[in-house]
Amino acid sequence: MTANSKPDPMEVLMDAYLAELLEMTDEQVLEGQNPAAVQATGVQLLDAAKAEAGRRRLAAARVKLQAQKDARTADPAPGIQITADEARAGLRRAAAANDGRFTLAARQLDEMADEDVIRAYLQLQRLERASKLGGEGRIE
Repeated sequence: MTANSKPDPMEVLMDAYLAELLEMTDEQVLEGQNPAAVQATGVQLLDAAKAEAGRRRLAAARVKLQAQKDARTADPAPGIQITADEARAGLRRAAAANDGRFTLAARQLDEMADEDVIRAYLQLQRLERASKLGGEGRIE
């Protein structure tokens, strides 16, 4: 868990439940019941809680992944229309210029997906605009 994320309420509940159980005496826990039956019930509860926490983490990860996919497929530069071939040509020119302001990782542009090429080209364009304001850029 990261410092910025909120704890899962189910995990907080389970932690509190476990802490309460650990503080109880054996007699309080058993209340006249068979110890093996109480243990089996406890194990079932913990297994169910672990499974639910796992499902919740998986659901949260799926939501985050979908948001990342949506962000990648969103139009990065509304109003700018460029073909993949034009973007490849622009990236080749930038690599050939060997401009020290930018570095292009070694890639086979012809093997990259069209949308990745267009995204990299548009990123290069943004970095060129930013460098005119004094910043440096890097495209991976």
